[in-house]
Amino acid sequence: MKRFSLVLALMLMLMSMPVTALAQEAEQGLTRGEVADYLLLAADDYTPGLTKEDLVKGYGNGQHLEDQRVTRIEALIMLSRAFPKLSSPKGNDLRIGKVNGMFTDVPSWAKEEIARLSSAGILLGYPDGTIGRSDRITQGQLEALTKRIYALQGTNAGDDFYEYVNKKWLNESVIEAGEPMNGAFVELVRQNEKNIKNIVDDLLQTKHSPGSKEQKITDFYTTALDLEHRNEQGIAPIQGYLDAIEKAGTLDELFAANLKLEKEANFGSLASFGVMADAKNSSVNALYFSGIATGMDKNSYLSGDERKKQIYLKYLTKLFVLAGDKEAQAKKQAEAVYAMEKELAAASLDVHEQGDVNKYYNPYTMEQFAALYPSFAMTKLMKETGLGQTDKVIVTDVGLAKKSAEYLSSSHVDVLKSYMKASLLMKASTMLTDELAQAAKAFTAEMYGVEGEKSQQDIALQLTTSTLSDLLGEIYAEAYFSKEAKQDVESMVKQFIEVYKKRIMALDWMSDQTKAKAVKKLEKMTVKIGYPDQWNDTLKDVKIAPPEQGGSLLSNLVAINNAYIEKQKASLGKSVDKGQWIMSVYEVNAYYNPLNNEIVFPAGILQAPFYDLKAKPEANLGAIGMVIAHEISHAFDNLGSSYDENGNANNWWTTEDYEKFEKKLQSVIEFYDGIEVIPGVYNQGKLTVSENVADLGGMAASLQVASMLSKPDYKSYFEGYAAIWRSTMTREIAHYLTTVDTHSANKVRVNRTVSNFKEFYEAYGIESTDALYVAPEERVSIW
Repeated sequence: MKRFSLVLALMLMLMSMPVTALAQEAEQGLTRGEVADYLLLAADDYTPGLTKEDLVKGYGNGQHLEDQRVTRIEALIMLSRAFPKLSSPKGNDLRIGKVNGMFTDVPSWAKEEIARLSSAGILLGYPDGTIGRSDRITQGQLEALTKRIYALQGTNAGDDFYEYVNKKWLNESVIEAGEPMNGAFVELVRQNEKNIKNIVDDLLQTKHSPGSKEQKITDFYTTALDLEHRNEQGIAPIQGYLDAIEKAGTLDELFAANLKLEKEANFGSLASFGVMADAKNSSVNALYFSGIATGMDKNSYLSGDERKKQIYLKYLTKLFVLAGDKEAQAKKQAEAVYAMEKELAAASLDVHEQGDVNKYYNPYTMEQFAALYPSFAMTKLMKETGLGQTDKVIVTDVGLAKKSAEYLSSSHVDVLKSYMKASLLMKASTMLTDELAQAAKAFTAEMYGVEGEKSQQDIALQLTTSTLSDLLGEIYAEAYFSKEAKQDVESMVKQFIEVYKKRIMALDWMSDQTKAKAVKKLEKMTVKIGYPDQWNDTLKDVKIAPPEQGGSLLSNLVAINNAYIEKQKASLGKSVDKGQWIMSVYEVNAYYNPLNNEIVFPAGILQAPFYDLKAKPEANLGAIGMVIAHEISHAFDNLGSSYDENGNANNWWTTEDYEKFEKKLQSVIEFYDGIEVIPGVYNQGKLTVSENVADLGGMAASLQVASMLSKPDYKSYFEGYAAIWRSTMTREIAHYLTTVDTHSANKVRVNRTVSNFKEFYEAYGIESTDALYVAPEERVSIW
């Protein structure tokens, strides 16, 4: 084990220094002695018998000069000596590390050691190709480098539990052609797709009666495979829409082109409406509005990432060229669209704000809403498209809506035309020619580091799976989900809800008044397991035709899309159908819906490694048990806590309790913030707070259930948990997700979460000298 006395000595030294002195030390960097002392401790489990003399060779006169500040190069040499047996990066480590990077400022005497560290993928350097030869090294930098080595080795549960559990899988991991990532979730998705392929293959063997779900599935799949026919047609199926957009010389003419698109295909792009439960009265459907959508996320426009900008401009230019524009004109249009979308993005909500009911619930009367758009006939558009039967519009992003209004004017007709063309071509890219599809694939590949391509059969199957989930789900559930599993999971959920009640009642920071409201919310929570009680019949009257009957992928997709949207429009102002599911039956996921106060677990995730009737109870508790408790916790995260037991946005907290809750939320934000995900990429605490709260609550509750077992095997619990989060992805995707995903990176979800629970420390003998150790008073919890 690591030497505790050295840590204690360092802590006592730091505690005795004034704050100003600590700041100065950080600016000046570490001394040779400080680096050596830290590395002796850090490498103790990896290099037994390591001495200070192994790290500090001294000068010719025998002096070690331990009080002298060291450069980054000197510290790296010492780091290399502390870990002389580095593993060679494989699989995931090769993808995320900058392996064999050559630095231009490394002195000859240090080249061998630096090359060794570089080959291990733990050094990044500066964008100009230097490593910072004369720079000082800080404590934080040295710790970050050491943690990268811990991850590379993956041998110590106390230093990197995620790697410790998953190292073999990570080293052997591959990413399938055309995919950005792989992992436990993706592997189960692929297994479910194989099961669905078996269903489709069986259906293809026989002829089915017209209008049956079997006929619709097989004929849709056939049109998805029919690339030859799509290539022959080219963009002719949408040429009329493109021509109408191009010919528009006024805002009114452009409005007419958009209206035609919206009425016939629901492909209009100048206004974004949706119908769902009114957040203040969740039993009735209301109309929501956002504004003009952008082709990328907000951060991609505003981060200053020139690479992303150029990739997107290249894609837009390609789309315009495929639509018949000359290269120069295409580039000009692409630049104009990008500039418009950047302004729209800048005016929009940040990702972490979008689920906040206090930010997205902005009701306008029809008169007020129309006044937002003085130059655009918004009320006419609503009436013409079947959305006029309301006296209220809930604007979800006021900043975006107002900026959209600025563009929906006569002075911006040209850029709106370009935007509408680009939007239509993007929407149709998977439905028409191979050239359009290839342009979309090239954009994805370049933006996210995706290599290779999926087969046409895989593309057709995935499109069928995502489009006809209501039809395929019924067949899938009957074939692959047992009643025994459904009953077992239902029993688990009931147990978790009871445990949650006990945990809430035992809280020392919440008043009895608020506790009573929280328990009431738990008692009224709806639980949905496996599949819906009643199957969605939206497509019962939709005609899906094969190629020989004049059907095409575009025509079939439009028919299906129209059916769902028209049903949604018809529900405006009517009672919410609480029996509907947001996810497909075979989706590998789960969710909490605050507007229904419900938790939903599709059959797709109720399989190994998440759930296995034959597995140890502790392993199931660490996997599906954690997932169940996680979703329950969403009812009480920073977003779900704004809704009451009936799914209405309603403050059920006392002022004092909510102030305490906000302080705890801030602690969670800080605890998960700035944690390195992959070299040079960091987790964002504010973006991920809702999911981190759910992870913490989920682990607390599922561990309490595990504690009720006879002699609980906590190692099985924690390893079951870590295993479901194993994943590998490209550097580009890993970086992108830290800017848009409200979930912490999988590695952070494991390492940072388990470090809050005493059962983890006891199971693996974690001590204060281990990297994952967090002092009890610094651990975070809410529920």
